[in-house]
Amino acid sequence: MKTLAIGILLAIVSFSTKEARASAALVDRSTGVKFDSFTTVGGTRYECLGAGVRKVLFFKAYAVTYCVEASRADELVAGYVRSRHPDLSGEALGDRLEEDERFFEALADSSADKLVIMQLVRDISKEKIAGAFRTSLSEVLPHEKVERLISTIPGDGKDGQRILIHSHGDTLVIDIAGDAKKLEDAQISRKLWRVWLGPDSVSSTLKESIAQRAAARIPPRGYMPASAPAERAKE
Repeated sequence: MKTLAIGILLAIVSFSTKEARASAALVDRSTGVKFDSFTTVGGTRYECLGAGVRKVLFFKAYAVTYCVEASRADELVAGYVRSRHPDLSGEALGDRLEEDERFFEALADSSADKLVIMQLVRDISKEKIAGAFRTSLSEVLPHEKVERLISTIPGDGKDGQRILIHSHGDTLVIDIAGDAKKLEDAQISRKLWRVWLGPDSVSSTLKESIAQRAAARIPPRGYMPASAPAERAKE
C-alpha cells in the first residue's frame, strides 16, 4: 500500500508540473512584459521556451520570447539534455546550458516550426530592425539574402505593437501588427534564428531564460517515474 501511495503521489506531482507549465505565463523581468507559455500562430501550436529583453545601448527596445512547435518541445529540450548532460539537473544544469552554444544551435537549427514574438516597448524604425538583421546574419547568410529578408519587413514598429516572425518549413512570415509578409527561402528560414540564439545574440537574457526553464523541466537526479513504484507493488 505504501509503494502504491507513493506512485499515486508522484503521478499527481508529474501531472501538476505539466499543468503548471501549460498555464504559467513567461515574464521578461526587465520590462514586465508577459507572454503565454503556449500560443497558436499560423495554424501551429507553439510552446514558448523563455523570455528576455533586447537593449540598444541603455534603452530597452523590446521584450522577446522564442517558441518551437509544441509537439516537438520535449524532444528538443529533454532529448538534448539526456544526450549531452545526463548527469546534471537543477541549477547546475541551467548554468551549463547557458554556456552550451550547441544547445542553442539545436533549438535554432531544428526542423520544427519556430516563432519569435517581440513586444515593442518603444518605437523602432524599419532601419533599426534591418540593422540588427545585418549585424547578426552577415556571417551566416550571403549579403543578397540578408537584403531580401530585410525587404520583407513591412515597416516601422510602434511602442506596444507585437512583431511575430514564424517559419513553417521553407516559408518565413514577418508580421507587424497584422501586416504580414511571406518569404520562401530555406536558408533564410533556417539561419534567421541566430539573431536571438546565436553566439552574438541580441538578447543574452533570452538565452539565460531558455536555459534555466529547460533545466526546470528536467526531473532532478534520483527522481523515480510514477510507474516504477506501482510496478514494484505488483511483484
